[in-house]
Amino acid sequence: MLKLILIPAAQTEWRAAGRLAGDTDLPLNEQGHRQAVHWASQIAPMKPELVRCGPEQCTKQTASIIAHQLGIHLRTIKELREINLGLWQGLTIQDFEERFPKVHRQWRAEPESIEPPDGETITTVADRLAAGLLKIRRKHATGIVAIPLGQYAFAILRCRLLDDTYDKFWEYVDDEQQPLTVELPLDSVK
Repeated sequence: MLKLILIPAAQTEWRAAGRLAGDTDLPLNEQGHRQAVHWASQIAPMKPELVRCGPEQCTKQTASIIAHQLGIHLRTIKELREINLGLWQGLTIQDFEERFPKVHRQWRAEPESIEPPDGETITTVADRLAAGLLKIRRKHATGIVAIPLGQYAFAILRCRLLDDTYDKFWEYVDDEQQPLTVELPLDSVK
């Protein structure tokens, strides 16, 4: 059985300011560096064998810090990329709610029903993330893999793997995200 340690990408200045970042390339801030080091020490007892992550900067930096701290190999998998929020990227959540109140309400009520302009839907991202997990599965049927993910990708994959519904998506986005261990039976990636 393959065990995944899902790890939220550490903090950036945009995330700290409540901005919608999506797959925008942003470096970790000072707090983010501390988070990544903390998460490396938190998951060290689980003895992950490798780290896989998406290509955006904050995720790669989080993964790089973890891989370095634990002395394990890192590889980027493009399918593990954070959601593209299109033209919404960079807006604060407050600006988004004020400028697009109806869309904001619908996004909060039914997140899978909204496609940001020039962006991706949650279900599209969920399918892409599942394809990334299949790539990992093909090379590693067993073992322990650490996977840093962007804030939304973390919540999407958590919904896909644990709930099979997006009812808790915003709960997962809004809570204090912490590393999460998931056992992945051979037939569970769909």
